[in-house]
Amino acid sequence: MSHRLVILLLAPVASLRAPVASLRQPRLPARVVVMAETEAETGPAAVAGFARDRAAGLAVTAALGFAAEKTATRVPIALSPLLYATAFGIVIGNGLRLFDPEMKALAPATVGMGFAKRRLLRAGIILYGAKVTFAKMLGIGLPGLLTDLYVVSSTLLLGFGLGRLLGLSEALVTLISTGSAICGCSAVAATQPIINAEAHEVAAAVGVVVLCGTLAMFIYPALFKLVPALAANPKLMGIYTGATVHELAGVVAAGNAMGADVASTSVITKLLRVFLLEPWIIALYYLGIGQPKDAAASSSSASGKKGKGVPWFAFGFVGVAVVNSVWGIAPSLQRLFTTLSAGFLASAMAALGLDTDLVKVKSLGWKPIALALALWANLLGGGYLVASTLVGALG
Repeated sequence: MSHRLVILLLAPVASLRAPVASLRQPRLPARVVVMAETEAETGPAAVAGFARDRAAGLAVTAALGFAAEKTATRVPIALSPLLYATAFGIVIGNGLRLFDPEMKALAPATVGMGFAKRRLLRAGIILYGAKVTFAKMLGIGLPGLLTDLYVVSSTLLLGFGLGRLLGLSEALVTLISTGSAICGCSAVAATQPIINAEAHEVAAAVGVVVLCGTLAMFIYPALFKLVPALAANPKLMGIYTGATVHELAGVVAAGNAMGADVASTSVITKLLRVFLLEPWIIALYYLGIGQPKDAAASSSSASGKKGKGVPWFAFGFVGVAVVNSVWGIAPSLQRLFTTLSAGFLASAMAALGLDTDLVKVKSLGWKPIALALALWANLLGGGYLVASTLVGALG
């Protein structure tokens, strides 16, 4: 009896020593907690909040992307809509900085702009795979394949060697080299999230790559008329054009100016070069290329854990290309994918343009232009020598 009495007297005292939080937050059954968390994450309110947080930024970037697409179709010179989207973003962003240095006016759009730079960019690259089929790429034969491999590998090697010699940042060297070697603005856009390049570095890379690519659209048709070896061999001219002109839009424009035979061969050669972007992106991630040593180390360690940061969009691009090659994507769906890809990429580049500070771009000086011009010289000279040798030897 006595020990029971002591327990009864001490029980209230022990309860007073319990944490106050335990009195205020009674424990719920585990099933109830899981259901509540699931409803909070996937319920209509969460979806509405997700959309509301991103609406302003997506509206801004989509409007700029739409304007870029329309501008690209109306300007006589065939330039990539991604160039216009970046330029519009830069003009508006830096105009705002003159009156609002902290960019408070764009604060409500910050979340949506970030979504465009990351998620829409990746979605656009995945859907870009709808343009590619293995049958078309094999149609150019061994000369086209080997020329593309030479152009991409030599331009990347020269770009990294010369860029580091000039003292440029690893990110900027990677962007300019990739854009020059593979497919211009699209390659720059796809590379940016892998190496976490700054907005001003992206803008500088786009600017210098587009400068060279634009000049190429006028030079190649002139070469076709002036150089007898090129004028007499449309296949050689097509492979040379597709393997060395920066942008797909530039290849289309220059190819059409030289005739149907040159145009078809050049576009197919270019699409094979575009496909090489994805293995390169995967190599950038897993080998830590274009990143500071500490970032590369963290990237490799993350890939060994939960796949954090793995460039799944690159695998997605390959997957779409495989589906298109093996089973075929319906023409209507292919047009939809192409339209969505263009819109997503333009919105992403507009967001990057809004983030670009021209003062930082100016601080990079002449070296990015020098690197881009040196790489273009390799495309013009080395690309011609290799293409003419291979076409002559292999037919």
